[in-house]
Amino acid sequence: MSSYPIRASMIAVLATVVALTAAVGTGNGFAGAATAQKVTTGDNTPSATAPALELSSTSIGSTCPSGVAQGSPGMTSKNINVAAIATESGSLAGDFAAMVPGVKAYFSFINASGGVNGRKFTLAYNIDDQGNPSQYSQAVQTAVEQDHAFGLVGVASPFFAPNFVTQNCIPTYGYNVTHNWAGPPNLYSTGGSALYYPAIGYYAAYLMKRLKVKSFATLAYGVAASSDSCNAVNTSLTKVGLKQAYTDLGVSIAGNLSPDVQHIKSSGAQLVITCMSVTDNVSLARGLKQYGVKTKQYWLNGEDPSTLANYGNLVQGVYFGTQHVPFAAPLKYYPAMKTYLAAMKKYQPKYAQDELSIQGWASAALFVQGVKNAGSNVTQANVVKQDNLLTNWTANGLYYPIDWTSAHTKSTNFCEAIIQAQGKKYVPVFNRGHQVFNCFAINQANPVPVNPTPIASPAGTPGT
Repeated sequence: MSSYPIRASMIAVLATVVALTAAVGTGNGFAGAATAQKVTTGDNTPSATAPALELSSTSIGSTCPSGVAQGSPGMTSKNINVAAIATESGSLAGDFAAMVPGVKAYFSFINASGGVNGRKFTLAYNIDDQGNPSQYSQAVQTAVEQDHAFGLVGVASPFFAPNFVTQNCIPTYGYNVTHNWAGPPNLYSTGGSALYYPAIGYYAAYLMKRLKVKSFATLAYGVAASSDSCNAVNTSLTKVGLKQAYTDLGVSIAGNLSPDVQHIKSSGAQLVITCMSVTDNVSLARGLKQYGVKTKQYWLNGEDPSTLANYGNLVQGVYFGTQHVPFAAPLKYYPAMKTYLAAMKKYQPKYAQDELSIQGWASAALFVQGVKNAGSNVTQANVVKQDNLLTNWTANGLYYPIDWTSAHTKSTNFCEAIIQAQGKKYVPVFNRGHQVFNCFAINQANPVPVNPTPIASPAGTPGT
């Protein structure tokens, strides 16, 4: 699952979630808030919703409102207890469960070196919402009010609702698939909590430039979580004169893609960009192969090892984008990835190259950094404050830099590593020397990718 700042893979996941939950109803827990307010990205485009919460500003970042989250629940002189809430069973578990192993691995890694300031970190409460929105709501209440967890580290649920945790300013770290993490100072999604759709257009335009192709097709589901992403691609690419040979923004989830494949073939599209789930991406690839269509493919979801292991002959040559250092990057230039892979193979070997587990690791690392920087004043509010003073956060060398003084409300750095399925690996391609990240200066007032050319990587970017 690729991701940031737009987290395109999450859009495909959410589209699937929307379809599955619509049939059973979502109660009042799904991504919702009766008291929600619009939160905007840097171009003032509404990007998410979040409950009303007045932020207390520092000279640089933001923290909890006065008098809120001043305690240290779950903490002793030797330990800090936290909780994870994820969908670890049921039909949606495959899209969410792997977050928790990454959290566990990081805590094991940091505890092995003594923890922080004499305290170790324990994932004391690993709560499965079982793919049920009412279970999610109950899990949050249980973790905070009954278990007295210091924070929520490893939140990965399609039913995330921010109300309770933002009202109480609970430090919360996880996977933004519900598009409602932006705004509050205590919500941390790996890579920044604000999403920005036009960035995908830049990444796609740069890939087309490198592939020397001029026409494209896009496929997305008929729900906003998917179609908005591919619609942004259509808008960006057509504005710079690239030919939109075919588009279908109303694909049925798990539907018949044969008509689309035939249209793509007759259109002559040189690149297909998909805003769908991995299952339908594989179906598309199968159809393209059956009909003898030679177009290149750029998937916004699906670069997990299991995809390559199970569908290697169909995935070969497909391009993906990722906002972390690719697993196959040259480790001599990316020592943090070497550390990560070694720790994962030791503590959670099944998940060593899982796209969601690395987010769990990064989430845990951000929480631990906040605790470390809080020094002797380890309260929930101070951990939030300290994380929001980080201007160059890379998860210790795994991601391009995130500025948490502003990343709750806008995206500022736009970087992606392009990887391609080659043999049994996803290999970084179109690098600049050994630098795997391509970063772009996006004019958010007019985000049109005219001649997209990578700029110098932001200070602190891994590999620089």
